[in-house]
Amino acid sequence: MKVRVVVLLLLLVAAAPLSAQTRVHVEKLADGVWAGIPDKGANVGWFVIGDGVIAVDAGGDNATGEAILKAIAESTGGKPVKAVVITHAHGDHAGGVRAFAAAGARIICQESIAGQLLAVVLQAKGGADDPLAAKPNAKPVVESLSERSIIVDGVHNAQVFFLGAAHSKGDMVVYLVNDKILFIGDLASNGRMPYMQSTDVDPDGWERALAALSHVAVDKMVPGHGQVGPASGLLESAAYVHAVNALAHKFVAAGMNDELVNIQIHAPENQIKGLEVSDEHAQNVKAAVRVEREKAAKKAVTPAATPAAPAKK
Repeated sequence: MKVRVVVLLLLLVAAAPLSAQTRVHVEKLADGVWAGIPDKGANVGWFVIGDGVIAVDAGGDNATGEAILKAIAESTGGKPVKAVVITHAHGDHAGGVRAFAAAGARIICQESIAGQLLAVVLQAKGGADDPLAAKPNAKPVVESLSERSIIVDGVHNAQVFFLGAAHSKGDMVVYLVNDKILFIGDLASNGRMPYMQSTDVDPDGWERALAALSHVAVDKMVPGHGQVGPASGLLESAAYVHAVNALAHKFVAAGMNDELVNIQIHAPENQIKGLEVSDEHAQNVKAAVRVEREKAAKKAVTPAATPAAPAKK
């Protein structure tokens, strides 16, 4: 009996590390294009271009980043990851970037977050779970772009572009023109409410960005959160952000204080059709109000332009 107990304990101990490993569910979207859904954190993606792979987002931590790299290798036959595009600097998208740096991938981001991302890449953590710890001579590279970059190989036409501050100050999307696949980060989601509470959110900019994307032909979408595949979240997210912005503009124009804003969010005339007034929604509206107040305050202190004096005759 004791022998059986000891054997069972040994089997459980041996199995524990495997069950604790981060897993990534992989979905093939087209020839040479995949999406990855990790156990935790944001969705990711990757596609073959030329003789290598470009990934979109790096996972939320080192373990997830390494698990994504493993999934990439298994799905692409071991092709090297040449670069990873970080859609924005939030931890659930960029936290695993050191794993990609250790694999020799270039780190690509929007220029407004380049310094922030470089600090993450260069932050020496050490320890067994740090992918760069065993590579003291590694020289990670962070590249930034201002508005747009196009990468083509005769099969895929990948467009990386920045539509202005929205969910954060440095949101980028990746669009595969020939496949009509859009990696959209946190600008839109499927089956989930957009998160509008980032410290650097720009609700009006977000609405403009989604309006621009409404003109793009999208067959499949990989959102940072929510179901991979459907593109219906584009219109749904745009409608929600527009509705929240309308409320924020209304409340600020009326000069409402925080207490009155909280009351008015729950008033029947201010409810969005088909949407429950949850705490998350209320916090989104309050965040949009905060940003709208800040913009109004800046306008109030900006001196009006002095009219030019008429030319003397």
